[in-house]
Amino acid sequence: MLESNYALLHCSPARLHLIWRQVRRVSQLISTRLVSLLEYPSIIPPLEEARQSVVGSLDMIEGTVLEELEQFPRDLPAESILEARKLLCVSIGKLHAFLQDTFSELLAADPRSDRDADYFLSRRFPRDIEEAEWLFASVKGLQKYLRGLESSRYSRLTSVAERIRRELHLPFGEFWVELKEYLVFLINDLSPRLNEILALRGIRFDEMEILDDYAMEIPSKAKMVIEIVDLGRRTVDQMKRDAGDDRSLREQNLHDLITVHAVLSRRLVSLLNDLDRRLSDLWVFVPIWLENIERRRALMLRRGVDEQTPFSISARARSLPH
Repeated sequence: MLESNYALLHCSPARLHLIWRQVRRVSQLISTRLVSLLEYPSIIPPLEEARQSVVGSLDMIEGTVLEELEQFPRDLPAESILEARKLLCVSIGKLHAFLQDTFSELLAADPRSDRDADYFLSRRFPRDIEEAEWLFASVKGLQKYLRGLESSRYSRLTSVAERIRRELHLPFGEFWVELKEYLVFLINDLSPRLNEILALRGIRFDEMEILDDYAMEIPSKAKMVIEIVDLGRRTVDQMKRDAGDDRSLREQNLHDLITVHAVLSRRLVSLLNDLDRRLSDLWVFVPIWLENIERRRALMLRRGVDEQTPFSISARARSLPH
């Protein structure tokens, strides 16, 4: 909540209450979780020296800013709003400076990091962290979403393709309604999710290349299935209308209908099987991708993280069956 003093003094009461609750939440995290994390000494001298320095800063911030904030109730009464506005003008800057300065001091003293405190104090550091965390959270959400798709993939796609292959007949009626519903879901829901992740700043080129392939191929093949079935149904309906009264013509028409169903069904089976494999591969790819992002997060404090990536996602992902 890095608001300007002018904004804090003139914002609406609703906005002020939102800022106030956020600042109180931060102050409580400092008083509880941060204090407990700093209790244990380090056996590494530079890190222990930094910890003691941070504990001293924490004692000072607790005796001033945090104590003043605790004197106000969580829900501000109307008569305290002006005083709270003035307190926030001072407190927010101090809390932010304390968190960033002490965090930078600890990270710079960590021997696993070869960056100095200037990097951790820069605007780039929180941006790098935010990009990495947002990408991780987005891919984690994608994995949870795909778990639901994977649980229904066999009944909604695999078994459907097998039935069409066995019957060599275009899907009609309720059978087609359920299949089309699943395909439209892939087009209108899964594809936008993949494209949203593709637009994130923290994504790597090889990850983008692999995900872009899924984002293009899955909706494309789903649309092709819908178009083929729609075309086949119109063709079959027209052939039925054109059937004459002559027995030989009707027999020929029946033979042509069987041929149309068989040819289009084989194409549908090929597309559905390919779509099935793409979804299965995406389900297998995402945990590999998450593992890579987790390792990358662990190396973020080091220079040359690109060269230190412990494995190549493209090599592992491309080894998946297609």
